[in-house]
Amino acid sequence: MRLQVSRWGALTALGADFEAICEGRSGFVADETWDSAWLAPIALRTGVPRNLALALNALHGLDVEARDLAVVVATTTGGMVEGELAIEEVFFGRVPHRPPDYYWNTLLHHLADAIAAHFGATGPRLVVSTACTSGTAAIGIAADYVRSGRAKRALVVGVDALCKTTVFGFRSLGVYTRQGCRPFDRLRDGMGIGEAAGWLLVEPWETSSKIELLGVGLSSDAQHLTAPDPLGAGLERAIRVALGGTALERVDHVNAHATGTLQNDAAEAAVLKRILPDAAVSATKGATGHTLGAAGVIEAVFTIESMLREVIPPVVGLQQPLEVAVSDRLRGRHQRVALSLNLAFGGHNAAVAFARADR
Repeated sequence: MRLQVSRWGALTALGADFEAICEGRSGFVADETWDSAWLAPIALRTGVPRNLALALNALHGLDVEARDLAVVVATTTGGMVEGELAIEEVFFGRVPHRPPDYYWNTLLHHLADAIAAHFGATGPRLVVSTACTSGTAAIGIAADYVRSGRAKRALVVGVDALCKTTVFGFRSLGVYTRQGCRPFDRLRDGMGIGEAAGWLLVEPWETSSKIELLGVGLSSDAQHLTAPDPLGAGLERAIRVALGGTALERVDHVNAHATGTLQNDAAEAAVLKRILPDAAVSATKGATGHTLGAAGVIEAVFTIESMLREVIPPVVGLQQPLEVAVSDRLRGRHQRVALSLNLAFGGHNAAVAFARADR
């Protein structure tokens, strides 16, 4: 069964406008975490966990048929924001200012339950948490739901809120930037964390469709707990699975995972030079920060927008690029087929492939 992505949206530290990505703007704010990208100006809903508030803001205005609608949510932090506040209250002897039942709503599964309830969705619902590949894996599961007939359509939501656990966790690993995230730059020194929410709707193909979901490829390495395979063999497998029978030569654009860390960018560059030497390469984490479980979904949205606008966004922070076809300026590029890639701790690799209907 052919599938389309019929509608989509994303909310990042740059807002909900893809033009900010094309203009090379950055949402990073320098503070005590060195650099982070957070949605401070956004008026979030009160009384619900921050992750859910971000998701509902991103989904605001979406009208979708609820019957047989599947909801697949990608996240990693769940209710860590609220959990950290609760731990502080207990540690400092303060009386918790929220009832105990509130914290049950911060568990991972609550996100899918709450979003499904918001739309009245009657199809299956699931939360995916495979670290930074969660969003792309969620797209694959959504596609499986529709192809198998378990759902008529599937709403994929990727969301993660900024919290101290992730920021200071990556700092403790020595991979957090002190100079600003610079993906694919020879002088890169690490990643920065952001928060975001994104969504897309997967449905059966129609003659009026603009973007086809070709496929999703997932693989896993046994290389290292946190470091990627330097040769990128698992990532290459994921790319080939996502493309199915589509030739590598037809790929015009790759939106790379590109965290700005030494090992990730080197591994990705090795794969891109080996199997996709002529594809244009973009990377948006220098603008949005690494949004963890949300990354796969918001970067899929950026890839779709890039295809329809026929542009390759600039890589924010790029000064001395590695030997891949990345650029620090906006470039026009017709795109028949495009890929969005994600890698994660535990050896996870993920790729999603899209094609323009007029390719």
